[in-house]
Amino acid sequence: MIKRSCKLLKLLGVASLGMAIMSFPTYSADERFPNIVSLDYCADQFVLLLSNRQQITAVSKAAEDVYSFYRERAKGLAKTNSTIEEVIQLKPDVAIQTYTSAAHMADMMERSNVSLVATLFGSDPETVYKNITLVGDAINQSVRANEFNENYKKRLEVLKGKKTSKFKLAYITPSGVTAGAGTSVDDIITLSGFKNYTAAIGHKGWVSLPLENLILDPPDAFITSFFERNATTQSRWSLSRHDFLFNMMERIPTINLPSTHMSCNGLFRVDAAELIRKEALAANLLSKSNEVVD
Repeated sequence: MIKRSCKLLKLLGVASLGMAIMSFPTYSADERFPNIVSLDYCADQFVLLLSNRQQITAVSKAAEDVYSFYRERAKGLAKTNSTIEEVIQLKPDVAIQTYTSAAHMADMMERSNVSLVATLFGSDPETVYKNITLVGDAINQSVRANEFNENYKKRLEVLKGKKTSKFKLAYITPSGVTAGAGTSVDDIITLSGFKNYTAAIGHKGWVSLPLENLILDPPDAFITSFFERNATTQSRWSLSRHDFLFNMMERIPTINLPSTHMSCNGLFRVDAAELIRKEALAANLLSKSNEVVD
């Protein structure tokens, strides 16, 4: 058991240690920036990405959690439980949410003269652009939002311009669940230039990782995510604890995607795809494939 745990930690690494500390842009006191409260951890990412620090009245209690991409920026900021009572007491100009908040939040914000901004659901690039623009306009950071969108588009085009590989990558979570066709993970793997193992064997949506298929037709590499400490609870009966899988991971290259890259409706899709390709190059996966010449 000790050997297994050490192997897993060595294999996956501690993703949080690899994250650079991200400082806020310089604040300009000459312009009017509305005060902001963020109501959930995905809303935190938009706010921490686009705002000046002085604009932020509070972020959610999850802003510094292991799966928060901009958690370093959240340090030292006030945190809120995102209840109606707390938000009213904080008296922000704008409240940002990405998923359902407390019942009657919208009504109470309107009565309290607080602009409640809810992002659109979806993980495709066009939805990402719309959400970034929506939040940027609401907090008087349209220039910064446009810069992010333009940079995202350029990075996306660079990835799409790369030659692709027939190598198949299998995605694994601690619960033993994998992603088939039609999922955001499938989109990320495809964007990185590889094939999604689970989609290639005919599975759609989120399914349990098929052990029989792994035995009969092993993937060319594994992608793991949410294995960092405190990221999630690992099921005792999950395939991710199976000796066969650990033995396979001894032989087959394994790329760990930090949980920060796999959340919040596609906001970090490009980051995830870029990291897969970078790690694939480091593991000589691309040089082994006769389909890819970078």
